[in-house]
Amino acid sequence: MDTRIPVDRQVMVGFLRFYMEADGTMSKTGNILHGDSARTNYKIWSVLGNRKKGKTNGRIRSNQEGALPLRPRQFLRNDNVNTLHSINNNDDSEDSFHRAISPILWWAQIFGLLPLSGISANLPSSLKFKKISFRTIYAVIVAFSISIMAVLSIIHMIRTLNADSFGVRGGVAEATAGAIFYGNGLCGTIMYLWLSPRWVILQNDWKAMERFIDSNKYQRPRLRWKFIIISSAILLFALFEHALSVANNSTKFEWGTPNSTFANFLQVYTIKSHNFILESVDYSFAIGIYIFIVSKIATFVWNFTDLFVMLISTGLAERYKTLNKRLFVTAKKNANTIDWCEFRNDYALLSSLVKKVDNDISPIILLSFANNLYFICLQLLNGLSGPEAGDILSNLYFFSSFAFLILRTCAVTLLTARINDQSKTVLPLLYSCSSSTYNIETQRLQYQLTTDDISLTGLRFFSITRNFMLALAGAIVTYEVVLLQFNVAINK
Repeated sequence: MDTRIPVDRQVMVGFLRFYMEADGTMSKTGNILHGDSARTNYKIWSVLGNRKKGKTNGRIRSNQEGALPLRPRQFLRNDNVNTLHSINNNDDSEDSFHRAISPILWWAQIFGLLPLSGISANLPSSLKFKKISFRTIYAVIVAFSISIMAVLSIIHMIRTLNADSFGVRGGVAEATAGAIFYGNGLCGTIMYLWLSPRWVILQNDWKAMERFIDSNKYQRPRLRWKFIIISSAILLFALFEHALSVANNSTKFEWGTPNSTFANFLQVYTIKSHNFILESVDYSFAIGIYIFIVSKIATFVWNFTDLFVMLISTGLAERYKTLNKRLFVTAKKNANTIDWCEFRNDYALLSSLVKKVDNDISPIILLSFANNLYFICLQLLNGLSGPEAGDILSNLYFFSSFAFLILRTCAVTLLTARINDQSKTVLPLLYSCSSSTYNIETQRLQYQLTTDDISLTGLRFFSITRNFMLALAGAIVTYEVVLLQFNVAINK
């Protein structure tokens, strides 16, 4: 009697044995990311978890040239990400995302945003969010102060916004601009307060990604100077634009006279720029100081929201760019030596981090684009409704403010769209891969990059790609035509 096990049973036994071994490895490894993205991408982390140093489970990757052993790489979890030794010895490098963005976040904390301790530390393990702390209390006070201005602005909008507002040049702006501006500031401060505990987890996840990918001795992207250049350009233009706004709203102030005191300047500026607030409260020096400070905080929140999205998008896009460069260089030298499984796992890790980032900051992205869209339409309406008698300073402020708003919105869109662009860059290389180097891992990477929609979104209402800029321009033109037609109909 033949006691040999049939071939199909041998295959089944081997499969079950491999599954049990892999399952045991997965249970010891854990996930690299916390939150929903870790559960969503559990299979990705399970595969990556098997790549622990010295534990390959006897598995091999094969190509057309023969068997290629699985090169051991150290898998990192959040609980040991700051204790394990890095191959590149650059854990506290100034080009790590945490250290590159920390100076900008430090300035944001002055205005009550992201109340976290450990912002300036070398490693994200020092980041902490406490519900009861000076930073948190200060952030709540800032949000409460802006909320008062927002409520008074909404009361003014309810009183003045009607059909006649569209028939007067600047009528819509006078009725709604304050409510939108301070509403944006209030929503922004609340969103950054909501983001604070999630930012701690996100930064540890980001550090885990950096250590895992850098274990391949990839050259880390130079983020520090890119962040300095982007931040300096945005904040300096914003400071110039706001200085013109202050000057434009204080033209009635008489310089060089006995009455040219700060108290008189503050009164002239407040009455001209925030007359809608003074409809509900009487002016006093204390009220003027309060309005002056809160308006500056709300202005910073508006500009910082766009800058924050730009910096995060640049950090992710540069990681994709570095990985793409490494793959192209390796393919140019010798395509037969490409470890496709290694690259596929790195791309999968970056893809999952993008989804994690999108899950945390998508409300801020939606707020950024909604606010910019409103003010672009509003300023276009004012510019196209007809000429307005004014001095050179008023015209200079109008065109400077509008140009800066357009450029900033384009910068946010293009820098964020780079994530989607860079994630598809290597597809031509995969399509032209020769038969001698094409294997199952190449096919899986090609399918992964083709089908996975890698981009940041505005609360999943829209994905930010290059095509989105055309859609945004079309929406602006459509809204502008409607507003102009309504304006003309009322004038007749």
